Amino acid sequence: MKRKGIISLCLTGAMALGILAGCNSEKSSVGSDGVFADSKKFVVGYCNGADSDVFMVARKTALINKIQSENANIDLQFADANQDSTKQLGDADTFIAKKVDILILVPNDAEAIVPAVEAANAAGIPVICLGIKAASGDYIYVGSENYDSGHMQGEMFAETLHENAKVLYLAGTAGMQHSTDRRQGFLDALKEAGREDVEILADLDGNYEMAKAMQITEDWIQKYPKFDAIVAANDQMALGAVEALKGANRLEGVQITGVDGLEEAYDAIKAGEMVQTILQDAPGQAEAAYGVITKLMNGEDVDKEVLVPFQSVTADNVADYADKK
Repeated sequence: MKRKGIISLCLTGAMALGILAGCNSEKSSVGSDGVFADSKKFVVGYCNGADSDVFMVARKTALINKIQSENANIDLQFADANQDSTKQLGDADTFIAKKVDILILVPNDAEAIVPAVEAANAAGIPVICLGIKAASGDYIYVGSENYDSGHMQGEMFAETLHENAKVLYLAGTAGMQHSTDRRQGFLDALKEAGREDVEILADLDGNYEMAKAMQITEDWIQKYPKFDAIVAANDQMALGAVEALKGANRLEGVQITGVDGLEEAYDAIKAGEMVQTILQDAPGQAEAAYGVITKLMNGEDVDKEVLVPFQSVTADNVADYADKK
């Protein structure tokens, strides 16, 4: 699979120390050796995109568990934007005003989050964008390349779909960069495989929600007497499509794929109701974020991108992944 080249730029130790020294002086301190003083709490503000999103909650919970088990000196504080970019900016402003030591952002929108990144930059607070990149500003990205997840979906369907197959696409929230990247990865994989015969019957925004995906799929069932596959930009939408098709007795012969690697998606694959999910590793991303936090605490060099690869999960290997749950 083609991957975009990634250039990892490192923050110098001096830069990291300079950032830390200017952060949250009332709550934290850095010794002459550049190591965070254990007697003080290191405050991390975490702006989640939506606590209603199953994957975002799984990743947040994994980070909480990691910090609770590994480092009592980190004070992790949360805010939930509930998919509201304006509220997310307000949440970030609150943390910046409190002079947190690190600001973690799970952006609802790559463009809309930029003022928060820039405000933290101006305040000397290091920023981690978790799972979703910001359009600009100085930050460390921890997560996966969303383009790759769509590409993996396209790779599989390029092999499994019969000639002149008809496909329906359940897109993520319109205007969000990760939604765009996942769709483009899918389309590029089909094109690279020479599958111009595959027809995209419809492409609608399911907003990453199970209920909305169910409604859209129910409409598609009425509109299209025959289709061969549904590609969903996340597992919640894929599972919504499964439920709609089961209710209409139309599931047989329809291949369904999603993204996230939810336990429910693994169960659906084992039951023959889905053919694939793309594992976005919530514990892996949480582990990587924790690693960045501790490096910043200790004044160590930090890569500008810390990537956690996606993994394709199908009937052939689902037992390997489900057993880890």
